[in-house]
Amino acid sequence: MTTAEVFSYLKPGSRLGAYRVREWKGGGAYGDVYRGVKDGKPVALKLSKHRQHSADPGKTDERLLRELVCLVHVDHPHIAKVQGWARTPQGRGYLVLEYVDGWTLAHWLQDARPTFQQVVRLFAKLAHALEHMHGRKVRHRDLSLSNVMVRKVDGEPVLIDLGAGEYSGAQELTDAPLPPGTNRYRSPEAARFFKENQNNPDARYSFPPEDDLYSLAVCLYDALTDAEPAHGGREARKAPRIDVNSLMWAPPSARTANPRVPEALSEWVEKWMARDFEKRLPSLATMREALEALGAQEGAEWLAPVQAPPEAGSAAPEATGRPPAKARRRVLAGAVAAVVLGAFAFALLREAPSHEPPHVPAVPESSSGPRAQAPQALPSPPAPSASAVPSPSEVPPAVKESPSVPAPTNPSPNPPAAKPPMKSAPAFSRGFLKKCAEAGALAAALLGCPAQQVQPTQERCPEAAVENIRRLGLIDGSTATIIVDAKQPIIRSPDACKAAGRVWSDEWTCLTLLGDGKLESETQDKIGRLPEGSRLYGRVWTEGATVVGRYTRARKPNGEEIDICMSLSANGGLDKLPGSKPGAALVRSRDAATFITKQWH
Repeated sequence: MTTAEVFSYLKPGSRLGAYRVREWKGGGAYGDVYRGVKDGKPVALKLSKHRQHSADPGKTDERLLRELVCLVHVDHPHIAKVQGWARTPQGRGYLVLEYVDGWTLAHWLQDARPTFQQVVRLFAKLAHALEHMHGRKVRHRDLSLSNVMVRKVDGEPVLIDLGAGEYSGAQELTDAPLPPGTNRYRSPEAARFFKENQNNPDARYSFPPEDDLYSLAVCLYDALTDAEPAHGGREARKAPRIDVNSLMWAPPSARTANPRVPEALSEWVEKWMARDFEKRLPSLATMREALEALGAQEGAEWLAPVQAPPEAGSAAPEATGRPPAKARRRVLAGAVAAVVLGAFAFALLREAPSHEPPHVPAVPESSSGPRAQAPQALPSPPAPSASAVPSPSEVPPAVKESPSVPAPTNPSPNPPAAKPPMKSAPAFSRGFLKKCAEAGALAAALLGCPAQQVQPTQERCPEAAVENIRRLGLIDGSTATIIVDAKQPIIRSPDACKAAGRVWSDEWTCLTLLGDGKLESETQDKIGRLPEGSRLYGRVWTEGATVVGRYTRARKPNGEEIDICMSLSANGGLDKLPGSKPGAALVRSRDAATFITKQWH
């Protein structure tokens, strides 16, 4: 499949088989989702695409068929249903799925402001859906707040996107130690397995059903503790997400993070997220029963919203979506002042060259909504042949398709568009840059001064660096433990930390303060052929929701230097700790760096 095919998309009004495409809903790792219609009835159309990081393009079709088999195995009111499948004239497969008109669970939690009772009852239904799925020998393997929809009509949850799903006896398609998934929702066992086998390309994690339940527990933890769960990792957040992936320490209890959480609920969530698998297992086995019992509670604390209502007197936008009148007057006055200042500055420097997400109303919990039926005691049906599933009649050309429902992993109001070619950066003289530094903001804009880069752009790793990584015996995703800033070594004494002018953490170590600019880190263990104590050189950006860092050079203890590509952290960016500010981010002194052989994000 060519790059053009991967990023092409179906325009509204075009046809995919017997279906008319209405809009692109988003895309995930394995496909693009569209809302389509046939005979006036909406459907979700998922058109397969080659996963960028997969070494075998031929697996694209096999993954689609595996998702189809997973969906055929299950039949539950809280799991999106498959209605058929077909191929385009070009041979690409697509699924026809139940269309769920609603919001992702993340957006519902953030915008509907549900009560604890509503949240617990909703999660009880999701636990029931997972029980049914596991009873049919199917595992979801990518459960997250983005892969659950909440229907508008009745507020009922629906599990979607089994693109990473697996059924008992399925052919192994994973080409990495861990199956595809979202790192935040992986179990401690999966994280430990990856750490121990990241350099073993033949290692494969055996994903147990309990890992799906652990992922559901993390989703519930986020629902109870995160006031803005719909915000992505790089979006502006009022507070960083709580780290739940540490192998050394458990996250704070839900009640500690949010004192509004009922104590009984907090205790159960803590058991479901225990770091010790043996301690966690008995609680996971009774998750649905426990959630149903908690959902029956009627006290005031259970009927209260999970997040505190907005503070009284806070400025609310007018019905038109415009800011309040006073705010508009302040903005206008500021603009006039800026123009005057800009004109003055420009006169002095004459010689210089001339989605908003939809509003989600509160969805009341409905006791009369569809109830999940108990899993049937019948044996799991055999994997169907291509002809065993109803296939809509093909008609015109095809385009793309997507996950199980209208809201995929990364919802977006606009379809993907081809990126314009990058332009070479203009050269600026020292004198001109000096004028830029002296000019006001508006004058600098009028002069055409270069803007400061807040976040790095996407780019591919140079071939020379990729070859060096391979010579080290490493692959894309290999992770090394590092001292984040080699100039700020790890200090484990409160007094020494205070003497160094740094912040002491309750994790018994000094925190590291990072600013924008150059970054020098040091590896803490041997990884591949890169020795312990190697220095990594790169840059760091702190303006976003997470701290983003890139390394382009490594120096071994023997003095040999090589070009590399590495990303700071194992999750795309370091979480900022409380007290962080743009340009002054507090992070743990020791974390991880990941080798990149494809593309930085």
